[in-house]
Amino acid sequence: MKKTILTILLLMLAGIMSANTVRFATPRLKSIARSLRLDHLDLLGEGEHYQYRYQGHDLDIRVNDVGEIEHIGLLLFPRWCRQDGRGILYDFLERNLLERQISNLDEKLWFKLQTEKLFFLKGSAQTAMQIDTTGISSFEISHEEFKTYMVCWKHEGVELLKIKFEMNYQMISGCDALELDSLFMQRLKRFKLHEYTKREVVFPQDKDTYIVKGDTFIINEFRNELYYERRNGDWHLADSMGTLNETLRNMMLSMDFGGEPVLTVSLDRHSDVKYMLQIPYKYWMQMCLDEGCKPFFGIKRKTETSYEGTVLMANPSAGYVHLLSVVVPLETLEKGGNGPIRGYLFVYIPMHNVSNEYLQT
Repeated sequence: MKKTILTILLLMLAGIMSANTVRFATPRLKSIARSLRLDHLDLLGEGEHYQYRYQGHDLDIRVNDVGEIEHIGLLLFPRWCRQDGRGILYDFLERNLLERQISNLDEKLWFKLQTEKLFFLKGSAQTAMQIDTTGISSFEISHEEFKTYMVCWKHEGVELLKIKFEMNYQMISGCDALELDSLFMQRLKRFKLHEYTKREVVFPQDKDTYIVKGDTFIINEFRNELYYERRNGDWHLADSMGTLNETLRNMMLSMDFGGEPVLTVSLDRHSDVKYMLQIPYKYWMQMCLDEGCKPFFGIKRKTETSYEGTVLMANPSAGYVHLLSVVVPLETLEKGGNGPIRGYLFVYIPMHNVSNEYLQT
């Protein structure tokens, strides 16, 4: 008898410990899992999982590479649809339309959901429960610059569900400003460099310097052109003593730059809690590029000992900008970019808030 009771207690304890080992990328996902009473989430490995259902509809649950549940939503998209780099939008739609079906949402999440306005131009939230991903022949996303998205599910040319909503990254991510700050820094702390496609450039035969023209962002001072020079017959990004301005731009904008600057970055925009991290600058750059951002850089001023400037990582399709204000010692530039730089970071700034006046302050 004692043995049986002990076994039961051990099993109960194991169940409690198992439940406590489930980690969620955001508090919102934890609330959803609790409302749906999803069990055995701790047994899920990295990747997508489709074995759970809600009211007869398949769920899409994803675990990230550090073992956190990073997505819970209705399965609304065939896999071919998720290959275009707009995963955050698909996650938002699957999560938000699931939440609108749940009758026992906790009060805090229910209130947040009421502020997230979706305008249904065809169908309703309940229509999502009738979508069969195997029967979707097209899904379309369009956006009005910096303002709104329009999405539409179709089958054989017939619109099934059509929604319009604001280009609001806090709403799309399901996180408030404090959570976004914290999550960004957590991801940056964990980030590791990976292989990437190097830029192919066709160089002129009759010159020893070459500028690869790029774009500007709002004002001409913020641009992403790159500067190359030829020495001993070989072309490479400019990094010499005679081209410090060009070296600085190359260092801030290109993963192919030969130097290895080390960034000490802090972020404390939305609270008194200060985040500070020291990482290779290229970790920050590649993480932003992975999000779909495009880099721009502007030099603000030069002093006797340093350059001051601003790196903008702009993501027009998601409606936000990351802004990194940097101080680069002249000594770092004189060493070909091998040395310390200092940065102050603002993340997920709504793009409609970024104006000429904003960038010139």
